[in-house]
Amino acid sequence: MQFATCAWAAFRSPATDGLRAIASNRSSELRVPGEAFDRLGREYPAVHDGLSPSERRIPAAVSDGATDAESTFARVTACQTRPFLGDSWCFAMTDRMAHAPVPLLQAEPSDRPVGIGTGLRPTDTEARVFADTTLNGIDRWIGGVHLRGRHLPWRWDDGTETLVRPRGRVSRHTPLPP
Repeated sequence: MQFATCAWAAFRSPATDGLRAIASNRSSELRVPGEAFDRLGREYPAVHDGLSPSERRIPAAVSDGATDAESTFARVTACQTRPFLGDSWCFAMTDRMAHAPVPLLQAEPSDRPVGIGTGLRPTDTEARVFADTTLNGIDRWIGGVHLRGRHLPWRWDDGTETLVRPRGRVSRHTPLPP
């Protein structure tokens, strides 16, 4: 019970300090939280492109032939080792990408939120490069952490598989304490 209480507190915290401790814990009573917290950490914008794995997979699925939000969701979830992303969250991410100041996707119809019947196509921006949060900014909650704006206090580093605090340019960073 104490582990579950600590995990819930780490999830709700406005800081990321407790995520690593939960992700590295291998509790015999609760074996799933460690893996889930590791996956949650990976949802932070990446150092190299500002996108989470889920956000990266959505335009990739569209570029690879998915023509609507439903088939995009099916392709994105097929890439998941364990179910992580539900359809509502996938549609919300897709909607943000389609209605961003510099859209990564074109949604049809464009005047409604993305849902099951929404058609999707890549944009010229998506074809050139996946946009960093410095291009469109971000306004998203991950647990108790509110990520907002273009310059974020935390990013995910795929190389070290840790959350880091970027310094200056996005590519220079220092690891967070354990």
